[in-house]
Amino acid sequence: MKGVILAAGDGTRLEPLTRHTPKSLVTVAGRPMVTYGLHALIETGVTELIIVVGYLGDQIRHALGDTHYRGARLTYVESPDRHDGNGLSLYAAREAVGEEPFILMMADHLIPTRLVRRLLATRPAQATLCVDRQPSPVIQVDEATQVWVDRTGWIRRIGKNLLRWNGLDTGVFWLTPAIFQAVEALRASGISAPTLTQACRWLIEHGRGLRACDVSSMFWMDMDTPADLRHAERVLRARNRSPLQPTFTRRRDHDAS
Repeated sequence: MKGVILAAGDGTRLEPLTRHTPKSLVTVAGRPMVTYGLHALIETGVTELIIVVGYLGDQIRHALGDTHYRGARLTYVESPDRHDGNGLSLYAAREAVGEEPFILMMADHLIPTRLVRRLLATRPAQATLCVDRQPSPVIQVDEATQVWVDRTGWIRRIGKNLLRWNGLDTGVFWLTPAIFQAVEALRASGISAPTLTQACRWLIEHGRGLRACDVSSMFWMDMDTPADLRHAERVLRARNRSPLQPTFTRRRDHDAS
């Protein structure tokens, strides 16, 4: 299986750290943030990796290597539309992906290996999103992409500022090339710069749907702001143990059913 990592954005909310450095190379607990997801994929046996770059992409190539990283084979794809939505950044990888399923991950998310293992253990047969049903209090819910998962495990709604939600999008997907068809359909409908969320919504409404993989017991973080970086640093340096497995006090699920 192949893995795709989106690393094209310029990370303006992390300035001045990203003024001369791509967001994915900003360090968290002494490591570039992109390496957390990379290691999670490699350690679960996903060693054909496609990295979509844009802003200061040459620095990412130099940091990770042109063709190989820790035994994985790297393919770089340039996103020509990095300012126009992450859906187009993903679409840029369609030829490198081919016709097989793949795992999608964001370069600015801290993801543990066991989260990817949980996803693969479900043996997904169609589009699946890892969902946190009990997010940590440190997660900025208002800025996260929210989902509504029904009782049978299907995601029925996805977006920001949902009136009713019971989980958060962790940014880790198992997808098929149908996601590229979704982007094409959205562009044909007049949406020039579709987002990944819009493409997922298209799968829910017009495709074969989007299933949820519950990863509620696991740590993950989306690195958007300096406050996120500071918290991640505190968590990952708090104990002398394997990173990305801290313990949080969980709040109650938002399932209103």
